[in-house]
Amino acid sequence: MSRSRKHRSEKRTLHARQATPSWPILLLVAIVAIGAIALLVIPPEVFRSKAASNKPLASSASDPISNTPSQPLASNTFASAPGTNEDNLSEAEKAALYQNAGGQLLEKGQYADAIAQYRAALKLAPEDEDAHYNLGVALAKAGDREGARKEYLEALRIYPDYPEAHNNLGNLLLNEGKLQDAETHFRAALQSTPDDPTAQNNLGHVLAREGKLNEAIPAFTEALRLKPDYVEARYNLGSAYLLQNRATDAVSEFTAVLKVQPDFEPAIRGLEKARHLASP
Repeated sequence: MSRSRKHRSEKRTLHARQATPSWPILLLVAIVAIGAIALLVIPPEVFRSKAASNKPLASSASDPISNTPSQPLASNTFASAPGTNEDNLSEAEKAALYQNAGGQLLEKGQYADAIAQYRAALKLAPEDEDAHYNLGVALAKAGDREGARKEYLEALRIYPDYPEAHNNLGNLLLNEGKLQDAETHFRAALQSTPDDPTAQNNLGHVLAREGKLNEAIPAFTEALRLKPDYVEARYNLGSAYLLQNRATDAVSEFTAVLKVQPDFEPAIRGLEKARHLASP
């Protein structure tokens, strides 16, 4: 999902350049037909775009309120052709190359190599909040939670309204049991992106963990309004109802979950509990 930022300079856009055919070129084509080959490579401009995808993790079977942290990945896309002369690129454009390579490696699960690429990007563009954020994602996937925390904080130092950094930092804190701090970051993420269903679900999760079910339920409900097929949020809503002994409402939510995902074990167990609670 592309997002422009006020403090960002305008991104360059890739336009394919095509040469207008001329008689010399046509003659050259004729020569190729009799055995000579010519190749012309025109280096394109740099294209950088900010994209983020929210991918909730699978619900935990041991937790009645599933932990569904999003780990959005912001990846810069660099389009180039064979023969591109990197000597003609600015440092910002070279940094974009490194970020693009990091994103591709991250998607392949090659975390150490991705980390190296993002660090190389930061040497050229140390104040690039996206590079810090991406490095944080890579470090988190590699198991370096403290390193990830530092990079998310750096991204937020540069761009305090960075919603993905707030969301991911909130998830780190949530998993460490620092619930109030996690709530603060989830709320900060929603200040910038109130229509993000994942952030709404995560806020509901931490509120439920804090015992604030009356606040958690509206958060889960809002997540479902924004994304009606959000299975994790619906399961969480059913679990919150179950904790409030609202058996009928819980049965409704768990049943809806299982219509979409029949093998969702936590919802199966939740439905059994809700039916048992509802029975006289």
